[in-house]
Amino acid sequence: MPAAYEKGDPLRTDHHVDQMGADLAIQFMLMTLFRVMSEMAEDPTGFRSDVHLALVDLAATYKLPPLPEGAEPKIRAAAKRIIDGVILNSGDVASH
Repeated sequence: MPAAYEKGDPLRTDHHVDQMGADLAIQFMLMTLFRVMSEMAEDPTGFRSDVHLALVDLAATYKLPPLPEGAEPKIRAAAKRIIDGVILNSGDVASH
């Protein structure tokens, strides 16, 4: 068992494990959806690129609620990583 679990990592709880599983499932569903949509486009790679740019811009500029100091850049960076994973990997869903 990883050391983080042994030291009381909050991911040890069923709630956090369920949340991580739900997040992963949602990402897989979104990757599949974008793959199907991009295959219907005239230029699948261009479609994924355009959607990626629009979502990254939205993540960078969306008005967030008041947050603790320093949280906003971390939240925006996490959103960008998720967007990168979902959109940019949506062309490879069938190979996983």
